[in-house]
Amino acid sequence: MQTSFDVLICGAGMAGLTLARQLRRQHPQLSIAAVDKTSRPLREAAHKVGESSVELGSQYLERLGLREYLEQNHLLKFGLRFYPGGGQLPLEQRTEIGPSSEPIVQSYQIDRGIFESDLRAMLEEDGIALFEGHTVTDVELGARDEEHCVRLEGPTGELSLRSRWLIDATGRAALLRRKLKLTRRTRHSSSSGWFRVKGKLDVNELVPPSVRDWHDKAFSSERWRSTNHLMGPGYWLWIIPLSSGNTSIGVVAHSEYHDFKRLKTLEKLRDFIAEHEPVLARHLASREVLDFLCIRDYSHTLGRCWSDDRWGIVGEAGAFVDPLYSPGNDFIALANSFTEELIRVDLAGEDLETRTRELNIQYRVLVAGALDIFRDAAPIYGHAPAMLAKIYWDNFAYWTFLCQYYLRGIYRLSGAKHQAQVEAGQRIFEISNYVQSLLREWALLAPHEPEARFEDVPAFPSILVDTHMALQDEMTPDETLAYVRKRAQEAEEIAGELLVKVLSRLGEPKASELLSKLGIERWRLRISADRIRAEKEKGLARRRALSPLARDVERSLGRTPAKTDEAQMFALLRPLLLEVEAGPRVRAGA
Repeated sequence: MQTSFDVLICGAGMAGLTLARQLRRQHPQLSIAAVDKTSRPLREAAHKVGESSVELGSQYLERLGLREYLEQNHLLKFGLRFYPGGGQLPLEQRTEIGPSSEPIVQSYQIDRGIFESDLRAMLEEDGIALFEGHTVTDVELGARDEEHCVRLEGPTGELSLRSRWLIDATGRAALLRRKLKLTRRTRHSSSSGWFRVKGKLDVNELVPPSVRDWHDKAFSSERWRSTNHLMGPGYWLWIIPLSSGNTSIGVVAHSEYHDFKRLKTLEKLRDFIAEHEPVLARHLASREVLDFLCIRDYSHTLGRCWSDDRWGIVGEAGAFVDPLYSPGNDFIALANSFTEELIRVDLAGEDLETRTRELNIQYRVLVAGALDIFRDAAPIYGHAPAMLAKIYWDNFAYWTFLCQYYLRGIYRLSGAKHQAQVEAGQRIFEISNYVQSLLREWALLAPHEPEARFEDVPAFPSILVDTHMALQDEMTPDETLAYVRKRAQEAEEIAGELLVKVLSRLGEPKASELLSKLGIERWRLRISADRIRAEKEKGLARRRALSPLARDVERSLGRTPAKTDEAQMFALLRPLLLEVEAGPRVRAGA
């Protein structure tokens, strides 16, 4: 039995298995082994979350040569779909936010038990050694050119393996993160409980057949393939279909609103659903439950993921952000690809120390940027207009920077070239923080009664469709940098549009109260005085007065009657206005 390898991966879940496949495809000369405490056959109803993928993570899996496998064995996802409002309201009385047509860049609903079992078989066919049913009992990390040593306990007794590179993919067991005391808490405090039920649960079943407007929509028969989110203040609930024919149900609750005690047993979780989503609870009452798990304060990050002593940490063993928008596989793709890049640098005899430092910093920046999207969002989940604006913005920022950063291989750049790309992305992160604060305070200050309507996101035509389609474009690093910088300028205008939209809608004195909480005098953002003047225009005059991007935001998010007049808007926004003497224009003879 071979006991020494170039790369040893502890953990054979999604992160570890996909990393092994990536390394085999890109560095076929390497000897690779993966160790896991579980053995096949794995349960179809796996005890894991992470079934739903989005664009970045899905593109990663396709680049591993898994597209045909995924299309044949798992479900094509019909985008993300949201029903904010919560309370006792049935779905047909809420705002539905989601796509009306098949997404251009496809993603998947992945049945983790099936996926991981099949991938293990693929790895064995590729000559990767699998040590299933083995538990890691001790790790000795080597320094510089020394090998690492991992001791195992398995079906035949004790075993020691040695490797040049050691990768921790052990999930929440977090072998190296705990051993090296690298865990860092975040300010995002949320918990989750979830279970799987036998059989398909079609979200259309939650709406009576007599509600024809709901059932007669052209996409109605495909709603069930979406990740459906039922949302209310401080919580959201997912409904995810699986290729096994079963359905995943989960609740995420922010500690700001809901105590973890409400989720920590199956009975308590059912009670929570019955209180907040009673229509769904009635449909779940007779369903057979296949499994149940919960996690308290699931969000965490770490001091560093990689060392130039040739060890690394990937997947949940490293950092975990939030399940909303399904970013788990995205961060698997990023961490795995950063790991592969460092192994490539080592094989090529390049500067491993510098590249390790750069990628450690960048991974922490990306995790922190993602955390900012979710940390303070609890009030928004119960506020349909704010949630619609959030989805619009978050999609724009995600497709513009994070996806392009990965898809164009920007992480392979070093030094000044990489830093220029990072700075362009950081500007988007900075503006995103303004938007998240704005939407949170809006939701808190002006609660909104849900409305029965459908919001098509991304709508055609729109900047969202443009940024989504651009994921298919091939761009050089220089072209990518120019693209992200251009989008960062548009991001500033979008954020300004959202601010104008919210202030105009609130009226005095709430608009002043909102701004005092936001501290906009510190924002690095500018708004044209002509944009304020355009707010009073109507019809064709208004269309001509608004920029194309302003019209896009209005078309995508709708327009409501202004409650704040022009003079008040100028006074409120004076710290951000471009013109020094900006103010209402008085017509001659007035």
